[in-house]
Amino acid sequence: MNEEITIGEAIDLLFHPASFQEAIRIEDEADCDVTAGLDWGTAISALLKNPGLLGRMTQLRVSLNREIRHLLSEWNLGVGEEAAVVVARSLLLSRLKSPSASVLPMLEGILMQNDLYGEEFIQNSDILRQLLGVLLVDSDWENIATAAANAVRMQVMQRISA
Repeated sequence: MNEEITIGEAIDLLFHPASFQEAIRIEDEADCDVTAGLDWGTAISALLKNPGLLGRMTQLRVSLNREIRHLLSEWNLGVGEEAAVVVARSLLLSRLKSPSASVLPMLEGILMQNDLYGEEFIQNSDILRQLLGVLLVDSDWENIATAAANAVRMQVMQRISA
């Protein structure tokens, strides 16, 4: 059977809680972490039926990670930037794994825009930042700010005790 999956089916496979429970079950049975790369979990076999969609979803995730780094870099966080990026990427992945119902139509819409996927990364920062604004909630931004502030605090404390 060479049936392709749709964008909606792929989003459901990747972001539905049952998919994560299945991935957890497989890892428990294997008694190790069996993921690699971008961690598509148990959805990878279905996604391989539609390589174009897999490519788009991968490109979107990579582009979002790149865009959050650019955004935080623009904010000139200094020594706090790297800590902020680490927390932001972790929160972003978490939000992508369990997106709110309001995010799913936006994700599907972005995945259907052929013009976004002509290069290695999605170049439209406006669209990526709009998606970041919907994916990351106020408490996420607070956690990102706290990570940056803690990194600055640690640098100050190290300098004082040196």
